[in-house]
Amino acid sequence: MSTPKLNLVRNGPVPVYEQIANYLRAQIAAGTYQPGQKLPGIKVLAKTLGINHLTMREALRHLEKERVVVTESARGTFVATNEVGRLHVALVLPNLNESSSRISAGVQEVLAASKSNVNIFHYDENPSLEREHLGRLRAEGYDGAIVFPSLDPLSLRPLMQMLIEGYPLVFLDRGPGELPFWSAWADNLQGGYLATKRLIEDGCRRIACVATGLGGVSDRFQGYLRALGDHGLPVDYTLVRQVPQHDEHPEQLVDEWLQLPEPPDGIFFTNDFQAIRGMRQLVARGQRVPEDVKVIGFDDLSICGLSTPALTTISQDFAAIGQAAARLLEEQVSLPREKRFGARHESVPVKLVVRGSA
Repeated sequence: MSTPKLNLVRNGPVPVYEQIANYLRAQIAAGTYQPGQKLPGIKVLAKTLGINHLTMREALRHLEKERVVVTESARGTFVATNEVGRLHVALVLPNLNESSSRISAGVQEVLAASKSNVNIFHYDENPSLEREHLGRLRAEGYDGAIVFPSLDPLSLRPLMQMLIEGYPLVFLDRGPGELPFWSAWADNLQGGYLATKRLIEDGCRRIACVATGLGGVSDRFQGYLRALGDHGLPVDYTLVRQVPQHDEHPEQLVDEWLQLPEPPDGIFFTNDFQAIRGMRQLVARGQRVPEDVKVIGFDDLSICGLSTPALTTISQDFAAIGQAAARLLEEQVSLPREKRFGARHESVPVKLVVRGSA
């Protein structure tokens, strides 16, 4: 392939720095500069091309955003290779609880192979702090981020803008509305199905369910509905509750269900904390678990084995979710900017863990 020529148009519609970037991109494609090869210094390139060194710097910055070249501190600028090198990655989490810790371990296990750096930000369920962390992603030079979003409307705005601009993002558990995005989370639909199927096989016919409207939890609820339908059971909407996130009050729901003319004989709670609080309330109201009411949770946190009875639940592999997210981010970073905009999802299998409550 012949070496491209540079014909600068200084007063045309295309900025000079962009013309320089296009020229260097063409040289790399032609093989003048090979993958992994170090480029001449900024001042040397600028003098060779007859431009200001600041214009040259802006052209290289433009190519860095597209990962055509990479700049390493104190070493210089290199033509990018097809392999993902060391990355500077942000992991944005709502808290530092047990599940977040397992996710973080999975992310770091994968990225450690490329000696990438992972910085963890948690926003303590505070959307304003979440937005502050999101604002740091580009300002502090992160190559990409794995985000467990709150879905607060004001926090969605910067996320959606980054998606549109091709900034590498992978979402955990839920995503930003209708825009196509890359994500990794558990097979929540199958989990909801397995939990409800277990209760049906245990003889339950009036199965209650409490869920929030969040993406992953909503899928668990859909699994509950599908299992009822597949087994010929009607949906009794007096036994169904859709509640706001962080406003679940399982004790109040249990009281309401027990006051029905026909109370439930099984309850599917869509997380373990709900389930354990619900079981305690059932016992406080004179119900025996599992003899009178069978209970199943979701997550398989360490507290499940400490309850009385021990909680039957759906186990999601948080470490595997983190690993899947990290692999997706590495893949996304390696792609040209225009190919990052699309939908990719990694669904991690779940399993039923039978203990004493069902």
